[in-house]
Amino acid sequence: MWRARMPWLVAATIAIIALVAEAQAPAAGNAKAAKSASPAKAAEPAKPVKLKRLALVVGNSAYKSDPLPNPVNDAQDMAALLKQAGFDVIQRENASLKDMHLALREFGDRLSRETLGLFYFAGHGVQVRGRNYLLPVDADIGREDEVAFSALDLQAVLEKMDTARNHTNVIVLDACRNNPFATRFKLTNAGLAQIDAPPGTFVAFATAPGSVAADGAGRNGLYTKHLLANLTKPGAHIEDAFKQVRAAVRAESGGAQTPWESTSLETELVLKSAPPKPPPKKVEVAPAPAAPSKPRSVSTGTAPVFAIGDWWEWRMTNELTGEIRSLKRSITQIDADTVTQDNGVVRDHSGNARVERINGKLRSYQPSSMFFVFPLSPGLSWSGTVTENGEDYAGTNDVKIRVIGEEEIDTPMGRLKTIKVERTGDWKNLKTNRTGTTRWTYWYHGPAKQAVRYERSNTTAEGRLLYKETQELVAFGVK
Repeated sequence: MWRARMPWLVAATIAIIALVAEAQAPAAGNAKAAKSASPAKAAEPAKPVKLKRLALVVGNSAYKSDPLPNPVNDAQDMAALLKQAGFDVIQRENASLKDMHLALREFGDRLSRETLGLFYFAGHGVQVRGRNYLLPVDADIGREDEVAFSALDLQAVLEKMDTARNHTNVIVLDACRNNPFATRFKLTNAGLAQIDAPPGTFVAFATAPGSVAADGAGRNGLYTKHLLANLTKPGAHIEDAFKQVRAAVRAESGGAQTPWESTSLETELVLKSAPPKPPPKKVEVAPAPAAPSKPRSVSTGTAPVFAIGDWWEWRMTNELTGEIRSLKRSITQIDADTVTQDNGVVRDHSGNARVERINGKLRSYQPSSMFFVFPLSPGLSWSGTVTENGEDYAGTNDVKIRVIGEEEIDTPMGRLKTIKVERTGDWKNLKTNRTGTTRWTYWYHGPAKQAVRYERSNTTAEGRLLYKETQELVAFGVK
């Protein structure tokens, strides 16, 4: 039996609200100060007003016909963490229909234009004639047409928020479960109905419209587990975090569950602010000895100098299937602009691919695949578009590269000093018009003239995880 949990939105909600407070709060200007300011010196912008935060959290477990083990726990976790984030929380557990209506009235009365509103529900939910209903624990429904007057209409929640005219609202529904009254009547449609987020609203469901979701094995459900793992990453944008969650849930559920969101937010939201960046470290490069034992040395973040005969041996692990394979590559030719490997791959002198084989088919990149932009200095960022053409593929890749900084990591060759780099590519297949995102994290080690570890994943815009792979350098020989 498929069910879902969503206390995860704790992390999402906390960060969403904190970010929105800064991004959308009205600023108070001073007209007189602006007029008297010197033309050579612009007036300083006023600090944004910090909005109040209010949440209504409901968790219903004690249903007579089909009790649920987790919603009350989930609501308690949600309420506790929201309070820590500065929310005033209206909390109800195992609520009757009257309790739910009274709590919603209190929530609506306390909302205002200066309030960020959040509504969270965990429990049974159904759709009837395209409308979504959240079931109280005292619901006694014998026919589908009785749902409307025996449950809380989600539209009532939206209308309370609309009446407040506040800047931003978040709705989280962990209610995409089976029909608890299946022995009495059959619902025309399963799961919850799709809704479009009203202006300034973010709506999240545990699974796609018309589908049901799965429980996890622990205190939190399947969706919750992956939300907790992804939504609290410092600096992660909400859209990126939810894509990662969607891909992970689809993979673990074997494609049976696809999380879904609807948003009309107009600002870019970061779930958890990244800590301030430290000032760039000055890298001291020692002068080469008079009689070096090797022709040259390569510092961690500087461009490589390839030589014919350089070789690398890799171990590739498919994280979805567990399949492991090995390969070894060496350089056979070098000219003024390119470096050619024994498998026919052609790279530029930084190591970026110009031509390679994917599934046996040649593919070219213009200007190149763009992984390494030297020097790899901490804080460096780069963005651009890569055009791809091949025997069975034509597309574009909007690439963003960010150098995180120095990091020591454990590898099959021991502990090595590296430069950590993150790369994202929003791709579009020009032949099929499909879109998606590829994400890479890799650790470059100068003496190897190569990254010693790659982690990559590729998802479609619909959240389908195409692959997830780890590539490790196990040995190398360079001149």
